[in-house]
Amino acid sequence: MSAVVKKVSQAKRKDPLIDFASLATVGRQASKAARERALENGVSFTFAQHGMIKRRHPDGRTEIIRPMANTNDFPTLEQDLCRD
Repeated sequence: MSAVVKKVSQAKRKDPLIDFASLATVGRQASKAARERALENGVSFTFAQHGMIKRRHPDGRTEIIRPMANTNDFPTLEQDLCRD
């Protein structure tokens, strides 16, 4: 019985730590997985949305903690990672 081996491209791939689009995708996936894991384990998590700091509880409630101090000064991912 012979096994079929799938060919994989050997093209050079972008380093996700240099390519900001890939890094943002990896970050979103990790964040989503962490939120899901927290809720599965009965733990609340805190997040920012629409200029507000909020907390989501395992029972589905969303609590507003406070408004963000200044949403205009919130750096983009690229600005945050490329500090001198």
